[in-house]
Amino acid sequence: MARYVLTILAAAVLCTAVLAQDVTPAHKGGHDDSETKYSVYDSNSQRYRPVKCGKNLCLYRIHVKLHIDFYKRSQPTPATFATTVGVYTGTVLDYATNATAGTFEVAGIATNQPAGPTDHLNVQETHVFEFGPERDDALTATGNSQVSPVTGEFADYDTAVTGGTGQFLGAYGSLVNAPSTVRGSDLTEATLTVYVPSNKL
Repeated sequence: MARYVLTILAAAVLCTAVLAQDVTPAHKGGHDDSETKYSVYDSNSQRYRPVKCGKNLCLYRIHVKLHIDFYKRSQPTPATFATTVGVYTGTVLDYATNATAGTFEVAGIATNQPAGPTDHLNVQETHVFEFGPERDDALTATGNSQVSPVTGEFADYDTAVTGGTGQFLGAYGSLVNAPSTVRGSDLTEATLTVYVPSNKL
């Protein structure tokens, strides 16, 4: 049962739609590589640069590694409905440079208790990623996952970026993690695909 809480970090599915029209360039010939490029981390400003900006939106694709620094789980004995709660925090490392780019926090709660080893935990979780020199450029992601309490593997997972502050004010998009399980405090690869309004008042 303890293993599942750490798997919350990897509970996400790639739900990014086709790039919005205003960040898709109109050109003759050639190849648009914005769908495969990642945002560059600027160590001087301590911020990520957008992959592309259009009239109304800026696209960020932030590729990072997440490392758990603190973990706490609370579960009464015997376990009862919706009582297993997990909270943990960690460091965000830029994938390309390994520079510390920010911090993250995750809180999750199991909304059921499996009756047997073939049943799954339903987990509701909230992720907060804090970037920028003052850690006030935040992204929030929320979602649901179904996790095996025995193997820690996912049967289903869906996580969406639902908002942001500072540089990411008005953001929406998706969060996806590369591994299907997380064990211990191993580094986890993650990508945040985010659309941010570029015409803020």
